[in-house]
Amino acid sequence: MIYDFRSKKTPKLTEVGGKAQSLIEMTKAGLKVPEGIVLSTGFFTPWLTEIKSSDIWKQLLEGPTTGICQLLETKAKSFTLTKEQEIMLENAMKSIEDGYYAVRSSSPEEDLEGTSFAGMYTTILGVTKDRIPESIAKAFSSMFNYRVMEYKNKNHMHLEHSSISIIIQRQIPSEISGIGFSINPSNNCYDEAMVNASFGLGETIVSGVVTPDTYIINKVKQKILEKKIGKKDFGLWLNRKGGTLEKSNEDPMKQALSDKQIIEVSELVQTCEIHYNKPMDIEWAYYKGILYLLQARPITTYIPLFPELVTKPGEEKYLYMDTMGLTQGFTESMSVLGMDVWIRTLDLAKGDIYPTGVNGAIVPIHGRQYIHVSNIAKTMGVKRTMKRLCNYDGPTRMIFESIDFAKEYLPAKKPYSTKHIYIKMLKQVINIGIPIVKTLLTDYKKLRDDYRNASMKAKKGIREGIYDNKLYSEVVEEVMNKFFKITKSYSIILTGMIAMRKLKKLFKGEDMEARVVSLGMDLEGNPTSAMGHHMYRLACYKEIIETKSSQEFIRNIKNRAYSSQLMRDYDSYMHAYGCRGFKEIDIAAPRTYENLEKFYKQLKSIRIEDNHLLHVKKRRREAYTILLERAKEKGIEKKFVKYASLYQNTFGYREDPKYIFVYGVAELRKQALKLGDRFVKEGRLRAIEEVFDLHIQDITIAQRDATYDLIKARDKNLAPYKEVEHIKDWPNIIDSRGKIYRPIRKGENGDIIGDPIAPGIVRGRAKVLHSPYEKALEPGEILVTRATEPAWTPIFVNAAGVVLEVGGPLQHGAIIAREYGIPCVSGISNVQKIIKDGDLLEVDGSSGIVRIIEDTSELREYKVQDVL
Repeated sequence: MIYDFRSKKTPKLTEVGGKAQSLIEMTKAGLKVPEGIVLSTGFFTPWLTEIKSSDIWKQLLEGPTTGICQLLETKAKSFTLTKEQEIMLENAMKSIEDGYYAVRSSSPEEDLEGTSFAGMYTTILGVTKDRIPESIAKAFSSMFNYRVMEYKNKNHMHLEHSSISIIIQRQIPSEISGIGFSINPSNNCYDEAMVNASFGLGETIVSGVVTPDTYIINKVKQKILEKKIGKKDFGLWLNRKGGTLEKSNEDPMKQALSDKQIIEVSELVQTCEIHYNKPMDIEWAYYKGILYLLQARPITTYIPLFPELVTKPGEEKYLYMDTMGLTQGFTESMSVLGMDVWIRTLDLAKGDIYPTGVNGAIVPIHGRQYIHVSNIAKTMGVKRTMKRLCNYDGPTRMIFESIDFAKEYLPAKKPYSTKHIYIKMLKQVINIGIPIVKTLLTDYKKLRDDYRNASMKAKKGIREGIYDNKLYSEVVEEVMNKFFKITKSYSIILTGMIAMRKLKKLFKGEDMEARVVSLGMDLEGNPTSAMGHHMYRLACYKEIIETKSSQEFIRNIKNRAYSSQLMRDYDSYMHAYGCRGFKEIDIAAPRTYENLEKFYKQLKSIRIEDNHLLHVKKRRREAYTILLERAKEKGIEKKFVKYASLYQNTFGYREDPKYIFVYGVAELRKQALKLGDRFVKEGRLRAIEEVFDLHIQDITIAQRDATYDLIKARDKNLAPYKEVEHIKDWPNIIDSRGKIYRPIRKGENGDIIGDPIAPGIVRGRAKVLHSPYEKALEPGEILVTRATEPAWTPIFVNAAGVVLEVGGPLQHGAIIAREYGIPCVSGISNVQKIIKDGDLLEVDGSSGIVRIIEDTSELREYKVQDVL
């Protein structure tokens, strides 16, 4: 029940926890670790038995409170060692040199990948031998601290399984100590180590009471890249009488470590990383010139890159751009099957011009979609590539402008053949360009009508397709080919964009851009805007208003108990838009027709008395009138009327191709669910939805071969997903050595600078949302979120203003904000951390500035100036 650090056998994690297990392993590996012992979880069985049989413990399991936790802590601190425990401890302590000791926790749940109890458990330093028993009880009691219990509760850890082991280690009277990271935590770079250092014991750094030195080291070249000397006003030192004492440092700005020592600590942390084959952070100390390893644990917060995208240290590096949030409005990974369908769409749409795959231009992998910026730059040229990619949004543009691309990320050789690419690009330009030129010179109506017909034909073909008794790969091809036919009519979308640019040029320098944008509000042909109007119409029915619950709504719909007019309107909505929903391009995402409870909540969330839909057409007409008068004054009336008509009659269709794709995905979902049901009945899957964890090829093979192991295939497919399942905030720009690039924007007087998306100025309280219906958006509130997609449309109807982290002018949130005339600013990094619920904001969608007029929290976790 007690293990020595020099034990030949490495105990189980459940016995000693990650921290102690690591110290035992590092000692066995020959590293300089101060000797020590571990009191295993089994050692504390008598104490835990008494605690868990108490009434207080039963109350804790119902829900931790500060009062209950304090009672348990007090009880635990009063425990004394049993006779058997005393004998075991006395024998084990003989292996440790007499002096001072550090007593600290090592919970089986602590310091693991995916969890971090940093600073929650108690550590006692400078413990004399006679105070070891009471220090053990104190460290033991910290497992019942409210912060620990609440953290476990929030992370869905079972409180009833709480256990702890405790380390007793010889205390090094550190002269210099600190922390080392085997990757750079500030930018995630795998090739850089970071070292923090201060005088005395390392507790001053861990607890954050001094500003330590920070050193950045290039691990490949063993070169110090950066030194930032902190003001180390005081240090913590061992007291000869036991415990610790605080002393002022004579020279607080003196560099704590010599350059040679910095490299030595860097090498130590790299040794730990190599041993564990994962990024590590360590605690270290120098005493009499000797470097000691005090702790080693995995880094729980870094962003791992898929192995297929990683290059080796010192080799050629590549730059990737994750476009999931930038273009699709959600940042979660797509399902396995959803990614397969999406890849097929990319292949059809971009073909050989932008090859897909790890060595191609577009890298769809394990639920993410990356642009291989390095490959495209080598193939198409750096300037052309940068110009194109900088159009995504302001932060992306700022990042690319800050990188010396040719020096850092340009491959030596072209990654794929470009022999036929330029010819195909020329053909594509001709196929799209000729109709545009004809439209600009003659009339837009034929082009518009051709697109309408193609769109309706594609929907009809998808809806009426006969898919039974076909292999799933054949079904996918059939549906995708029907969708792909509308791409031949894409010219209408580009025509609208050209017309908008022409209009802006007509009024350049006259502060009329906001008016031009207003011309594009609520245009014909936009299915998402039309969906919003249809939802509003349904929400206005007296019967819906009087419906009191989702259960009543669902019952009335199933029994067709509402009026015939309402049911016709409902049927019409589901026929057209039932295929839509959150993450709608992913086949695994449920559709509106599958979740009537959520649809009911969407309807009830719409403010029918006053919302943007009621005013948007009026604002469009007013903008047209003002621009027309100005055009007459300038003598450009004919040009204005022509381009305005062209803009308003074509630009609305830009959202339709995605809508048709989603329509097709919904049909593929139905077919996949049928097969999932079949595989469950055959005992080959455990749940119908597991079919979305399979590749198209897996499903097709399983249709042909009854012996194909689908569960094994599913487990293999999901393995890469599990490696990154802890990531909540995917970076947009990352290189093949893990380095994350983030924009640095500076504002004046606390201004938060973003991109102007939709014009107008509004003030209101912030409502920060991570998902569409996480909480209600009240009248007059400003929606603050990372990115949006069509499922957010009903919320936009209520929003007074919109603030987004990612997405350029053609991302869904930007389009709908303009359609509804809602002031909108995008491109603000960490916006969900900078702005809190209830902050009073001023959103200027014309200039791209957000101001926090009134901060609701006295202490911010992130201050604007720190984050920006």
